[in-house]
Amino acid sequence: MPRYSISLKRIRRLLPKAESLGSYAQTALDFVFPAECPNCGSFAGDERVLIFCRACWDSIPALDGPICLQCGRPFSARQVLQHTPTLLLCSDCRSSPPHFNYARSVAEYTAVLKQAIVQFKFQQKPALGKPLARLFLTALSARIDWRHYQIILPVPLHKKRLRQRGYNQSAILAKELACHVGRKVQIGNLRRIRHTEAQWPIKKHSKRRQNVKNAFDLTSPEKIRQQNIILIDDIFTTGATTNECARVLKQAGAASVLVLTLSRAGIRK
Repeated sequence: MPRYSISLKRIRRLLPKAESLGSYAQTALDFVFPAECPNCGSFAGDERVLIFCRACWDSIPALDGPICLQCGRPFSARQVLQHTPTLLLCSDCRSSPPHFNYARSVAEYTAVLKQAIVQFKFQQKPALGKPLARLFLTALSARIDWRHYQIILPVPLHKKRLRQRGYNQSAILAKELACHVGRKVQIGNLRRIRHTEAQWPIKKHSKRRQNVKNAFDLTSPEKIRQQNIILIDDIFTTGATTNECARVLKQAGAASVLVLTLSRAGIRK
């Protein structure tokens, strides 16, 4: 191993940990004394994407192949044969149609993207929001006409969780995407009025829906009326959270709701 790498490792051990620094100070520190790429263990080098090496970042695979036309769930080849070309909907969307019109995700919640989201969300790396938001553009621009939508909204955090984390990762993504596509972003209109349990430990879909039931409202519903909305979140698992947000938006008169998430978790093989 090169001496340069060993010396950087020794320096990193002597430096303050992320939790003792501000999040942006920690990001600056990562640029000066880069940590190992969380995925492959190499030092990221000049072409790094913050803490990830360029090779690992570019390896994030976009979701490909046939999907449910409404919720975006990937189909296996056998599942595709069970549907007619005009009704390519998954069993969940056929039995219980969601309130949102469409949902699309960049990639599956595995490998590099999973590590990036964990760092972004839980390890005080808000600066990852910029490159993560660009993934929406590279993966989805061919399928989405951004001009059709007037407003971008993030899935909100409850004020208690916002104080704990220090930032809303979905709001960062929404702001970055809005800058790229020239749309308005509304922060604070859609709000979480009830503190709920985290969704990720809850396995049953019915309990996830119950957990977020009536957890959201709008401070200015008139700003939503007859608007085409993009709703941003980081992970789509069962869609319970985004579907409840979409219900509130539709009740306020939203013309349509497109859900965009970075990753799709719980994909059935």
